[in-house]
Amino acid sequence: MGGQIAGALETSHRAGLVHRDLKPANVMLTPSGVKLLDFGIARFAPLAAMSFRDTATATQTIPGAFAGTLEYMSPEQLEGKEANARSDLFSFGAVLYAMVTGRRAFAGETSAGVTAAILSEEPVSLESGTSRTGSEVDF
Repeated sequence: MGGQIAGALETSHRAGLVHRDLKPANVMLTPSGVKLLDFGIARFAPLAAMSFRDTATATQTIPGAFAGTLEYMSPEQLEGKEANARSDLFSFGAVLYAMVTGRRAFAGETSAGVTAAILSEEPVSLESGTSRTGSEVDF
């Protein structure tokens, strides 16, 4: 499933689209495979059609503002900076973490706590087996 999500992201990035709201709820399992849904806040970014490492800029909704689902947002989105293909890759990593562990990579009791975790913490190691209260994900 992870490979299919990555393939869907690659296809959208090659077409110049940055999803900006990748999360478990936007991934659908169908008989034909994984489908990436809800491009409602996606933005066309010509540089996204390049490679992940070459994407330096993309369009913003409003300068200094962000859009998306907090628990899966990249640090640059939280800081109101421009989102690009690398932003989607950060979100993809957070989705993969949730798929493997059944809990969110970054948790907090408030929106500010989640934001602080994304900006300054590493997710709990997969090897530690430590669970965070209130961060379980429903798939």
